[in-house]
Amino acid sequence: MAPVIDFIRHAEATHNVTGDASVRDPNLTIDGHSQAYRLGRSYAFMGHISHVVSSPMRRAIRTAIIAFEDALLAGRKVILLPELQETGTRPSDTGQPPNELELAFGPHIDSSLLDRNWYKKDRGSKYLPDVALIEERAREARVFLRDLAQSGPDNAHIVVVSHGGFLHFLTEEFSGLSEEYFTTYGNTTMRSFQFAHLNGSDPEAKLVETNASCRRSGLPRFVDASDEEKERLKSYAVARVEWQKWAFERMMPATQPPT
Repeated sequence: MAPVIDFIRHAEATHNVTGDASVRDPNLTIDGHSQAYRLGRSYAFMGHISHVVSSPMRRAIRTAIIAFEDALLAGRKVILLPELQETGTRPSDTGQPPNELELAFGPHIDSSLLDRNWYKKDRGSKYLPDVALIEERAREARVFLRDLAQSGPDNAHIVVVSHGGFLHFLTEEFSGLSEEYFTTYGNTTMRSFQFAHLNGSDPEAKLVETNASCRRSGLPRFVDASDEEKERLKSYAVARVEWQKWAFERMMPATQPPT
């Protein structure tokens, strides 16, 4: 069996409850801690985890540490991959310098992939809300994950903790989106994929959702939809990014994090 990538949205964070996006890099709520704990207790492949990879946002890191404590106790670290951060630029989607994350999470994390300015979303940043930029960093993240999958055993599971909006671009799976729902990933929702060509030269590193994951989600496979339907479903994710881009262009001078 080829390695499986388990994509998970972070547990409930404070801004998910209050709707206040003005708090920078919010942490989990008390309920969010409980959700992450339950995720770990229900996860069936703890002994097969080869890597734990996370967005460098605190809500994602904390979810990974709580849920996959057993894997960390077995010697794993949470690899912080900046490409996995959310698509927006509001304070709630703006991270922390690496040294602050190291101070907060200590030996549980591997921050070696973080540039010291990874969290700064100035003009020219690869992390701005632009569909082309988001699709490119999603591709880069898939290639990184494929490299990890190639290095592990066939029965490996790679855990990836990220964000509801970005996960659709990362997996290229947009089923279930609508004007009402920007994501089908609830807090701690997990969907599982494998690489279409694990050892091939596919520059896009395409993913295919597992049958078990499709049954769990109850959603139709995006790849089976008509071209018209695919375009319609993806348009909802694109519209959210376009709104984030408009907000960035309008508010950019006032929303940049301190240096």
